[in-house]
Amino acid sequence: MYTLGVLLLAAILLGAVVSVIDSVLRLVGLHGVIAKLPVIGAHWALIISILMVWLTDMNPIGGWGMTFGDDWMTWVANGAIIYGMIPVKDAAISMINKGFRM
Repeated sequence: MYTLGVLLLAAILLGAVVSVIDSVLRLVGLHGVIAKLPVIGAHWALIISILMVWLTDMNPIGGWGMTFGDDWMTWVANGAIIYGMIPVKDAAISMINKGFRM
């Protein structure tokens, strides 16, 4: 249960981090250049998510007993899972905004 909460909070944090990085890149004029790169531009939020996990050294999926042999595998898996939690976060926030009504 707590692991799901951590993943949802990390997805919220990822949204804020991506917004700040994008605004800084727009300010310095590099957003268009990065967005045009074929692989990087299409997966920008995933790359930021992996970097965020690496910088904070968090391992939320460790709560489910998942371990990896190398550190980079842990960073990539956690970053990808946090990136994948964005739709779940959006659904949870939408549900809260509607007052738990169906």
